[in-house]
Amino acid sequence: MTMISKKIIKSKNISNASTDGWLKDHCILIKDNLITNIMPESDLPNDYSQSHEIIDLGDSFALPGLIESHAHFQFSATPDAYKIYFEESDLQKMERAKNNAKTALHSGVTTIRDLGAPNELIFPLKSLIDNEEIDGPEIFPTGTPLTIKDGHCWFFGTIANNSKEICSIIEKQLKLGATHIKIMASGGYFTPSSNPRISQYSFETLRDVVNFCNNNDTYLCAHTLSNESTKSCIDAGVHNIIHGRWFDKSLDKSYKFEENYSKKISEKGIFVDSTISKHLLEYESKLKGEKQRKPNPNVIKSEPTLEEIINIFRRLDQDNVDIIGALDMGMSQAFFDKCVASAWAHVEWLGFDHWKAIRSITSLNAKALKIDNYKGSLKKDYVADIVSFSNDPTLNIRNLKTNPSSVIKAGKAIKINGQII
Repeated sequence: MTMISKKIIKSKNISNASTDGWLKDHCILIKDNLITNIMPESDLPNDYSQSHEIIDLGDSFALPGLIESHAHFQFSATPDAYKIYFEESDLQKMERAKNNAKTALHSGVTTIRDLGAPNELIFPLKSLIDNEEIDGPEIFPTGTPLTIKDGHCWFFGTIANNSKEICSIIEKQLKLGATHIKIMASGGYFTPSSNPRISQYSFETLRDVVNFCNNNDTYLCAHTLSNESTKSCIDAGVHNIIHGRWFDKSLDKSYKFEENYSKKISEKGIFVDSTISKHLLEYESKLKGEKQRKPNPNVIKSEPTLEEIINIFRRLDQDNVDIIGALDMGMSQAFFDKCVASAWAHVEWLGFDHWKAIRSITSLNAKALKIDNYKGSLKKDYVADIVSFSNDPTLNIRNLKTNPSSVIKAGKAIKINGQII
């Protein structure tokens, strides 16, 4: 039996093209994987049921498929993620990655950017999903990140010490299928041998790499936690700042935030992946008395308070910096069904209005990934990625549940009214 390539998705509430209001009693017309029209249900022709498969989502709230901008498919999202990684075989890591992909898709994530994984894991995983051999979101991968000896994520990164080596590796990554490039501009929490307070690359190196990427139409993301490295990333003009923290070099101080750099980020159009949602999930986990990850020894004496972190991102928001939804999936408490936590944190901690928070995990993330000409919104000629929820998330952001009512990826029904297809 030939499957009907045309579908009509009905819902009482459908996000409009700008993702800032509801269309009442409308329907989405789909052919193959694309939206062909969105119209009032009352305008449908009388014979539509003969030529289209009808999927009725009922009294639901339909949004564009969720876009997660920061994931690591190989990790367990537990406090012991670092230890577990070294204990598992390559086969076990791949099985974990497959399960993480399935979990993400069923939670409404139809598009995901992996910001660092072994090449031998992430590119085969993407192929399995693209060929519909397994379920999962569409992946935009960086593959192995660029780092230094014993630096942040050295154990699945590629070691590069200068701009010449870095640019050579970038060329190899692009040939493998990388859609973005990740460089570790500073040390990180997750790697005990690295120091989050210290730059791993000089401003001059970062500037050379940015110029190379710009000349080769390549997207550069930079992990940065130190004051020095964050300023260098901004001055060099990286395209996407990851974390964007401001650790002081001194172990006796927490942050050294320089407010003038807030406007610089905005003026340069740099997207900021705050991963503040991971802090929210860790905070709520700690309140429950659950086991927590061990802090990096280089920050334990003077780790910044949540208030310090939140106030900096509030300042960035005031200066119109694009703060994108980014969970850091795979890290402690950042489970692969928790993409919506970014919207929760943006409302509850940063004071976003509900629609703005929803856009931070849909249309804004599409813009940040440079795919907003065909993803991230419900409009004609866009990929038919749709997720629906039972209750209105614009009234209570926590109505964005980790287990949505329905998920449609590229026109294919994955879950409808609670039932996995």
